[in-house]
Amino acid sequence: VLGDGQSVIRVTADLNFQQLEKTSEFYDANTPSVRSEERVKSTTSTSDKAEESNESSEEGSNETTITNYELNKTVEHIVNAIGTLDRISIAVMVDGIYTPEENEEGVIEMIYAPRSQEDLDRLASIVKNAVGFDQQRNDQIEMINIAFNRNNLDQDREFLDNMYMQEFYLDIAKKVGFVLLIAFLFLYFKRKSKKLFTAMAKFAPPPRPKPVAPPKPKIIVEEPDEVLPEVRKPRLVDKMQETAKDQPEEIAKVIKTMMIE
Repeated sequence: VLGDGQSVIRVTADLNFQQLEKTSEFYDANTPSVRSEERVKSTTSTSDKAEESNESSEEGSNETTITNYELNKTVEHIVNAIGTLDRISIAVMVDGIYTPEENEEGVIEMIYAPRSQEDLDRLASIVKNAVGFDQQRNDQIEMINIAFNRNNLDQDREFLDNMYMQEFYLDIAKKVGFVLLIAFLFLYFKRKSKKLFTAMAKFAPPPRPKPVAPPKPKIIVEEPDEVLPEVRKPRLVDKMQETAKDQPEEIAKVIKTMMIE
């Protein structure tokens, strides 16, 4: 978003590598459940018949109920994962905006201008979403707009430019040296091969003499009184000779084309 070398970001994450196992039991006293119930009911009846005129009777009943209640119980066994994230601290430094302006001496300088608070808030929101910022976890973020020191950057750029130019010239020198080496080897082997063929020619047998043809008999022909000149058509060689005399440049072009082919 900002460009190369326009921001520096550092993130510190506090991790918890402690493994914890926890077992909990919860009882709900508001909604108890009946576990068991026992009821005992008894009835008694008595009568007195001592005298017929004075007979009496008594009856009674008794009921006992025993109920056992049990509370609802919930048991939880929790094992925490290793390497949980406890807190994140983020520090963001953002460079400003540089505008080229011409000074009184006619030199173009880069004038620094800070970024607006709206831009900083937008960048902070992007960073928070990227790292999973959680306010309840007490995460912190610090966004600072400050001018960067670019003196070392300019020196590094100049050093890299010089290094690239040296590599460029060195590559050209290697290619030229390779071509010169091939040409030198070609001339060297050509010269050596010429001497080799000359030395081999000394050991080769001399050529056989050509057979001498017997002399032809002389034929005496009587010449006629008048010899008329023979009329013949101009040959191709004669035409080429005439063309070479009249148009030497055309003949040179033809010979050059034949040599190239």
